[in-house]
Amino acid sequence: MTLTQRQILVMAAAALTALLASALPLHGFGIVVVVTLAGLDILLLQATAWLALRRGSGLDERQTALRDLAHRRGFRGIGMAVLLLWLVWFLSLVAVTSGGSGGAPGAAIDSGIAGRILVVIAELLIMLPTCVVAWWEVGTAEPDGIAAGRGQGGQRRWVAWLLLPAIVAAWLLAVTWGPPQSVAHGSISVSGSGPVSDWTCHEFGGGTMIGAEFGGTVGLRAYVCWNGTDAFVWGDPNLPLPASLNRNFKPFTAHDFDAAMTLETGCGLDNVSDFAAVGQTTCAERIDASGTMHYTVSARVSPIPFGIASREVTLDLVVTRTGKVLERP
Repeated sequence: MTLTQRQILVMAAAALTALLASALPLHGFGIVVVVTLAGLDILLLQATAWLALRRGSGLDERQTALRDLAHRRGFRGIGMAVLLLWLVWFLSLVAVTSGGSGGAPGAAIDSGIAGRILVVIAELLIMLPTCVVAWWEVGTAEPDGIAAGRGQGGQRRWVAWLLLPAIVAAWLLAVTWGPPQSVAHGSISVSGSGPVSDWTCHEFGGGTMIGAEFGGTVGLRAYVCWNGTDAFVWGDPNLPLPASLNRNFKPFTAHDFDAAMTLETGCGLDNVSDFAAVGQTTCAERIDASGTMHYTVSARVSPIPFGIASREVTLDLVVTRTGKVLERP
């Protein structure tokens, strides 16, 4: 493989890494990006004869010096790479939110470090030295041992490609059979007065994650108010209103909702669908005779198009008329 070809591979891997580090939604195709990136990494490793990951035995002085130089330059470049990727994330976040597809400026759930970010971290730590070798080395970096043993080298080449179906199989197993995980409330928590002075309100958030960080997350975000008579979700004009509120506002229509409340209440605002599509999200509210609010969010998590191997997820939030939480995600 020529130097130009290796440099093209490095640029392609850098582009996919930047995509994963960005705030751009992947719409369930994250696994395609990860597998493609892994394929590029294998090509780079084979083009450099795995030099950056090899031990000193079997390498001549030139190869050893090149390997050590690649590690020094690679790990020195991690700081710059992190800064550039953070800039990519910030600019893409601005583009997404200004384009109207970003939702609220912050999530009501905390699902930990996203799977796409874990892949970026692994890519920087493992592949930067190899990228240095592929970008700068004009000649071949093939160790003498591999050059002499073409049969063994060829076997190593095709065995490395088994990593790709292994990644897909592990991902499918996690998304389709892995146990659901509860996602905690995030850092945003809003409390205050409600639409009437004697109402008390609080934001609730939570969710369920399918496939750990490499699947999909169904989130719940609701700004709930109560006054001792009724409890209800405030901020979504599609949900019913309690009779006690209608007595204070006549007539009361969807236009009377404070637009800012949509940042604390929203159906599907906190869904995460980077590696598995999260669709058919529905949010329903029921206020029983005792004034207790029952809020239900349902969605389908599908790792494969056309709903194949999909899983139904349901989240319930139950708050009494006095603000007591009976059930939450």
